[in-house]
Amino acid sequence: MKKLTCILLTAVIALSAAVISSCNSNNDKNDEKEFDPKAAVLSTTAPAATSADSSKKVEKKTTETEPEVKVSKSTELSSSQYKSFVSSCDSLVYNYGFEGEVYITEHGKPIYKNSVNYADKKKKTKINEYTLFRVASITKQFTAAAIMILNERKKLSLKDKLGKYFPEYKNGKDVTIDQVLRMRGGIPDYMNFYSNVAMIFPNKKEAFKNSSEKNRAYIKKAFMEDPLLFTPGATFKYSNSGYLLLGEIVEKVSGTSYENFVQTEIFDKLGMKYSGFNENLDDSNPNIAKPYNYRKGQLDVFSIDGAAFACGNIYSNAVDLNKWAYGLRHNKIMSAKSFKKMVSDPNKVGYAYGLFTMESGNLVHHTGNLAPYNSIILMSLGSSDYTCIVLSNYNYYASENLGKNLRSVYAGYFSG
Repeated sequence: MKKLTCILLTAVIALSAAVISSCNSNNDKNDEKEFDPKAAVLSTTAPAATSADSSKKVEKKTTETEPEVKVSKSTELSSSQYKSFVSSCDSLVYNYGFEGEVYITEHGKPIYKNSVNYADKKKKTKINEYTLFRVASITKQFTAAAIMILNERKKLSLKDKLGKYFPEYKNGKDVTIDQVLRMRGGIPDYMNFYSNVAMIFPNKKEAFKNSSEKNRAYIKKAFMEDPLLFTPGATFKYSNSGYLLLGEIVEKVSGTSYENFVQTEIFDKLGMKYSGFNENLDDSNPNIAKPYNYRKGQLDVFSIDGAAFACGNIYSNAVDLNKWAYGLRHNKIMSAKSFKKMVSDPNKVGYAYGLFTMESGNLVHHTGNLAPYNSIILMSLGSSDYTCIVLSNYNYYASENLGKNLRSVYAGYFSG
């Protein structure tokens, strides 16, 4: 176990302020620039179902009466070391001027949390560990897990070509499921490649009225008619389009909707009772994080059913995301073999299955940026069983760099 020296602590904290100005540019580095919503327009339309069981109404999830989660001292630190660790985390949070929820756990138990500002300014509802945030691209790791579960059950093969499931896709014969999971398929990203998701539709206004299934058909037609950006497998390029197709493969193979599959096979099994999908978000819930600090002209992609789908449609909170991280690492929903493959990066490009890789494969993470919501979850694969969750409903991209700097502080005290 390493002790973090005062010099290193001082350096890390000082660096955090300098990093703030680079937050926006760091998101471009991973090609994860996503559309921004214009307002909190929440649809009450249920997701399109492909079988009778998937049409079941999602139970209303409330968080207003939940007891506060108590933070415990790390069992691996002395009292003085732990006090120093907490002080360092506090300094980083406030140096960033961060607004949102920070939640750090060790072996599934919270050792640090910090809730800053309001979920709802008008009602003076403060953010807490149960506050619900739209987590955008963090959704992708759930989609990847759904594919791995179906692969374990021999319902599909990771070597399958997309053409098996989408015969209408002229490039489908060249791209495998494995390549799509790793963002190596070359499929143009409909959230980046086109100037405005709504402009894909013949009648722009209809995009806000159609079902998820109908909207996805328009979106697929747009990117399926374009050539691949590169030969499949040749390089890495972030693509929401590929994960939209993976979500539809889940539906085709499982015989139920993507939403129902994730709900029953992941959320329910891990006890993630607050998480769900944006189309079902109950606006009467007092603990929803309202969106703040919009810029003029931002698009409300959340009001276009199907536009986020399997690449960015999940909402959750810190408590549930911690259950996800713990359950994933401890093989609660898939085997150790499948999990190892899910977090492997044989191409050494920094991306596995729905997760970026860091620290020579000892840490995986993913951001979610659909302004003003921005978030990150980091999961250690070492002995410390570390998780850091940062969630914000304010329009800047501090979450990613804050989460990574919090990891640096933690790594100074622990190994793994």
